[in-house]
Amino acid sequence: MARGWRGSVLLAGIALVAAAPAWARQGGPPPATGSTVSGVTVEAAKKPDPLVDPTTQFVREHLPQGAFADQYPRFHDQVCVKVQGLPPEFDEFIARRIVEVARQVRAPVAKAAGCTPNVHVIFSVHPQAQLADIAKRRDILIGYQFRPQLQRMSKFTRPIQAWYVTRSVGDNGASQLDNWDPDRFDPTDGKVPPYGRAGSRLANGMSAEVVHSLILADANKVAGEKIDAIADYVSVLALAHWQGLERCNAIPTILNLMAEGCAQDPPQAITAADLGLLKGLYSMDPREYASQQRATIASAIRKARAQASDKGQH
Repeated sequence: MARGWRGSVLLAGIALVAAAPAWARQGGPPPATGSTVSGVTVEAAKKPDPLVDPTTQFVREHLPQGAFADQYPRFHDQVCVKVQGLPPEFDEFIARRIVEVARQVRAPVAKAAGCTPNVHVIFSVHPQAQLADIAKRRDILIGYQFRPQLQRMSKFTRPIQAWYVTRSVGDNGASQLDNWDPDRFDPTDGKVPPYGRAGSRLANGMSAEVVHSLILADANKVAGEKIDAIADYVSVLALAHWQGLERCNAIPTILNLMAEGCAQDPPQAITAADLGLLKGLYSMDPREYASQQRATIASAIRKARAQASDKGQH
């Protein structure tokens, strides 16, 4: 897609989706879905604590640690992207942008054209129905740790929403998905659980990884957004495990594009803070404790913002 398309809106793509959803004609994991946002209560953003570094607080609030490892997950396997639900030109544009950002922050990227996707981005005019279908047929993609969570996590409540599959990796070479498995710790099944090592205040030999990102967008609700803004938003969402993105952030981030309660117009492109966070995430020692990793990521955000400020950028 030519760079001249940047700034165009998704209206043409929405019309095609409404006429014939691309996911209905394709194989692979079933597309995700969404519902309306009517009745949602908008809460005011929390006032920043002057005694807490805002970058550190941003990381603490929005990057969850691994379910069974005290580390922040990131992709270890090479990132392979598939986007569907829009016209091919738009799908390809967003997929390329995710790969561009991944390379920029030094995330591993698959080189083979026929790679198996581990990042699925789906645009749908009936997102909740799709999500319910995924929960029924491929519930592992919802990324729940306990069975009762599945129903709650199978509700689409935002214009764009993400679900992640993560795994814990031990110093003993063993790994396990963090998803629901009633036999996870059964010693009679021959499984060797991942475990780390003691004796260090900086690391425990464990690490956490993102295995799959599933991103579902309500095509109706993003119809008026610019394609480049959506592409940047989805790129940041895909490359880390995020939480708590409902409210606006004090730090300028593309993630404010879909947040509630923003006092100012949100950025329309990926920001220095976004790139700094992802660069810090992919440069940190994967086996350090989360406290050390958080310091590395926050430092990368501050450095990126300072460099951007020197250049008169955001």
